[in-house]
Amino acid sequence: DCVKSREQTYAPFEIGHRTIAMSHMGNICLQLGRKLRWDPDSETFPDDAEANAMTSRQMHNGWSLS
Repeated sequence: DCVKSREQTYAPFEIGHRTIAMSHMGNICLQLGRKLRWDPDSETFPDDAEANAMTSRQMHNGWSLS
């Protein structure tokens, strides 16, 4: 509705992003079976390449973020 009306959403996008990021972090912890440390400024797991690799997927069919 907000896309069509251009009104503000119920919650700012930053709040939605941070909320779902916590769910993703929890899922990564469960999959790896260990506790992880999270840096909210860089949005990475410091010194943990395996966990960081799980924060995104490979894009297909020529798609990219630019």
